[in-house]
Amino acid sequence: MKYLILKVTNRCNLKCIYCYANNKNNKDMDFKTGKNAINYLTNLDNKIKIQFTGGEPLLNFNLIEKVVEYCNNKYNDFKIEYAIQTNGTLITEKMAEKIKELNIKVGVSIDGLEINDVLRPYKDGKSSTLDTLRGMYILKSYNVPFGITTVVTNKNLPYLEDFVKYLIAFGVKSISFDLLKVTKKEDLKLMPNFEEFNNLLNKLKSYPIYIKNLQKRDKNKYCYLNSGDLLFVNEYGDVYLCPTLEGFKCLGNINKDNIKLPKVKSNQCFAREFLMKLFGENYGRG
Repeated sequence: MKYLILKVTNRCNLKCIYCYANNKNNKDMDFKTGKNAINYLTNLDNKIKIQFTGGEPLLNFNLIEKVVEYCNNKYNDFKIEYAIQTNGTLITEKMAEKIKELNIKVGVSIDGLEINDVLRPYKDGKSSTLDTLRGMYILKSYNVPFGITTVVTNKNLPYLEDFVKYLIAFGVKSISFDLLKVTKKEDLKLMPNFEEFNNLLNKLKSYPIYIKNLQKRDKNKYCYLNSGDLLFVNEYGDVYLCPTLEGFKCLGNINKDNIKLPKVKSNQCFAREFLMKLFGENYGRG
């Protein structure tokens, strides 16, 4: 299976303090770019997973609908899975209904409860947490399955066990913890203590919720990048190794160049390894 990550917009309504996305220009991906990326992969495999990211991808929901409908019409005999990674603040009942109709899986990004407003405020500094929780409630009321993605920093690590308890009570079935990936030196002050994080994971093993971080990975295959099955395309059509490394070593443009899927040998996150070398030995220490 090939994994396509489409950055459908660089616009976002939040201002996360650790954001690594390039959101300087209010630019949406156009349909041509999305179509070219899909056509490229369907020439290589008939099994594809497409994830829509941003920015905040729901700001360009029209393109998401268009892409899914294109795939359903042209590649209806292919196995294609769809997912959105969203902050959840823009989800409406109409949107939830459409997401369910298109069979798109949803990942909601939220870093806790009260502490979430410190890490993920609106651009004007106002609280976003209640809007994200409302979006989660709407998804639940429309029976749209969703998981939670939480970026782990030293700001929210002390509160994560209680947050997991809240998610279980809410009815959430799965959560994935993303350790902060530092893309600028000032982010180093947000790095969590790895030993404390591992202790938390050990405590959570007995909790009735699927935690992606506790699942064993195939040897020598940390992610799709290891097997040369990952294609990340940003809103301009530029191709990079993965979303975290946007801006580092562009592989070409999907609309103009002959792209070759990169294959990387690594038994851990390649982006983290790359950034560790870039920022020095202190990166990643608790």
